[in-house]
Amino acid sequence: MASINKKKLADSVIDEIKRMIKSGELKEGDKLPNQNAFAAQLGVSRTSLREALSTLTRIGVIEQRPGYGTVFRSRIPALFTDHLAPPLISDKQATIELIEARRFIEIGAVELSVKNSSPEQINEMGLLIKEMTRSLKEGRIDDYIEQDIAFHFLIAKGSHNRFLVNLFVNIRGFMEQYMRESFRLLPWMLERSLKFHQNICQAIKGGNRSKAVFQMKKHILDIQRAIQHYYRDQEQKARKK
Repeated sequence: MASINKKKLADSVIDEIKRMIKSGELKEGDKLPNQNAFAAQLGVSRTSLREALSTLTRIGVIEQRPGYGTVFRSRIPALFTDHLAPPLISDKQATIELIEARRFIEIGAVELSVKNSSPEQINEMGLLIKEMTRSLKEGRIDDYIEQDIAFHFLIAKGSHNRFLVNLFVNIRGFMEQYMRESFRLLPWMLERSLKFHQNICQAIKGGNRSKAVFQMKKHILDIQRAIQHYYRDQEQKARKK
């Protein structure tokens, strides 16, 4: 088993497990190594490994069996879908489709999250908001983006719907790529992004389903308007040349 490259580490762990499944190293019913040994083999921290295993548990790829360990259950087809080719911002249609997908997935996820999130998950959302606020204040944009993705992933997990989590997992990498490109091109979006996240978190914490849905919808539509304005500006500049 090769040590994985350091991109988004939790995603890299998932990629390595996918490789093991494809190569036949991992078969249905097989037990995974214990977390200490597995993290060492992959060259990642236990935190990154646990995040990846949590994702795979949610979508039904693996199962945690008390007193026995982690068992590979089945290869979910969505885990092996072909990826879109980067970069994303330069592909107008792909970017629009991503935002549309987010709108349908995340509005549904936040509605269920208000109903189903555990107190521990709601507390974790609040901690992430504090971390995002601190990261933005200190200009640590890469950290902010990772925390932003983690916040949205936690909402999906809070829905307690494995199919919604699966859908989110499939667009997660594209979301991160889009954020890195869009915040570099449109840095003024960062403050607006944080405010929407604060409002969404407050609504979930207060159990206010309609407010949470409204704020998530506003957040996604704000992203959509910003990127449409960016594309219009680029097209106008191109016509003037």
